[in-house]
Amino acid sequence: MAQVECSRAFRIVVGGYWFLTSVYTVLSSGRLPDEQALMHRLFNDQQYDNSVRPVFNSSENVEVQFGFTLIQVMDMDEKNQLVILNAWLEMIWHDERISWRKEDYNGLEVVRLPARLLWLPDIVLYNNADDYTSGFMPINAMVHYDGTVSWAPPVRLKSSCKVDITYFPFDHQVCKLKFGSWTYDKAQVDMVNKTGDVEVSAYVTNGEWMLSRYRIVRNEVVYPISPAIYPDVTVILTIQRRILYYVLNILFPCFWLNILSVLTFCLPPDAGEKITLSITVLLSYSVFMLLVAESMPPTSEFVPLIGIYLTVSMAVASVSVILTVVVLKLHHCSPNQQKIPGWVRHFVLGHLAKIVRCACVKVPCKRRATIKKQIREKENEEELRELQTKLLNQMDTQASRGSSCSSSKFAIENGTKTRIGRLPHSSKTDLNGSKVNMNSQDISVSNRSSLLEEDLTSNLKREGSLATMEEILRCLKVLVVKSDAEDAETEVVDEWKQVALVVDRLFFWMFMFITIVSSIIILVIVPSFKFISDDGL
Repeated sequence: MAQVECSRAFRIVVGGYWFLTSVYTVLSSGRLPDEQALMHRLFNDQQYDNSVRPVFNSSENVEVQFGFTLIQVMDMDEKNQLVILNAWLEMIWHDERISWRKEDYNGLEVVRLPARLLWLPDIVLYNNADDYTSGFMPINAMVHYDGTVSWAPPVRLKSSCKVDITYFPFDHQVCKLKFGSWTYDKAQVDMVNKTGDVEVSAYVTNGEWMLSRYRIVRNEVVYPISPAIYPDVTVILTIQRRILYYVLNILFPCFWLNILSVLTFCLPPDAGEKITLSITVLLSYSVFMLLVAESMPPTSEFVPLIGIYLTVSMAVASVSVILTVVVLKLHHCSPNQQKIPGWVRHFVLGHLAKIVRCACVKVPCKRRATIKKQIREKENEEELRELQTKLLNQMDTQASRGSSCSSSKFAIENGTKTRIGRLPHSSKTDLNGSKVNMNSQDISVSNRSSLLEEDLTSNLKREGSLATMEEILRCLKVLVVKSDAEDAETEVVDEWKQVALVVDRLFFWMFMFITIVSSIIILVIVPSFKFISDDGL
């Protein structure tokens, strides 16, 4: 009986031992991790309230150290005056309600906790242009054992930025991002700079904008709604526009169009393509303006520098078309064109041709032209006189030849008559002799009548030749007068062409000067006052 009771007691002791061992094992395996136990103690046992400032004394403020790390400049919207950035916001403050001993939690110094469980300063971007619905990215906060809380949420900021495109594309923009507490004043939450500069170690360069300057400034502002002081931290970013794209795609084509507009005045007016080239350049400017307008910021508050340059260039091209028409009008004058006024001949062909170095223009001399005209008139009169003398000599020669023939014939006939008259008259009663005397008398009468007829015919021929000669001389005088008139008209036309040539050369140098000066002033001198030469990112 005693043995049975001993064995039962032994079994009870062994079972109890195993029961206690099992309970201990279960209790040992169900122990909470250090971080979980710490959270349980901080937020459950102490009843942590994340809507209350983390200070025990309400008269003390919470100092928040603010840092800004710039990652990338995403876009600059000149039309809406917005800048879009990728950045990290770093905020550090001390929470008096959170602390622990490292030894109690196996040397745990830092714990990552959801930011929604902690008190967070209501830091906002004052000049925010977003819809205020996204907020900060919900990331964890780093809590140290001494109560220091560090929170660095990555954000995409869309901020309003005053854009001044007066010197576009040589402009630089200064954007200010103002961060501060929206409800707490300096007595409750004080913001200070963690560092004086923006952190750019992780910055990604932008193809259009170059980051030239960056700094952080702390300000204290008193708003009209309250006499309290509200501190803020302002991030100032200066970005410079990269000009290579605009130089290659806008400025160089526009400059070469200006050169083509100037070269219009180098084209000779006789080529027939002078006005065509001018109008083609003007139409090219019109098309180019439409293409450039898409790249230019569409704003009326500021007039871009490149807009002024394009306007001046298009105005120069338009004026060149008008002046080309004037030059062609001077060159292609009408047949009844009036003579060049004296002051035009003296000023344009005399002085202006020397100034513009137009060596192909012959300066006319009035005295020399008068002497030349007199010499030409004398030569024409002498030629007419010589022609008249030659015609008279020819007619006299012909007349002398006719008279000599008739006189020789008359002499022959007279000689025959004499010889017949000298015959002996012894046989006057002879019939044959009477017949001979009668025949000789008849011959002499017929010869005289023929001579009279020939003289009359020669006189009539001579009078007809004189009338023909006078008609020929009159026609020659008309031809000479017409030739002189044509020469005078040709001389007037040549003078107007010379005037057109001098004016065309004058316009060439004028437009060349205007093009070079306007390009240097607008594209070099004016941007040099605003262009930042500092090296940037």
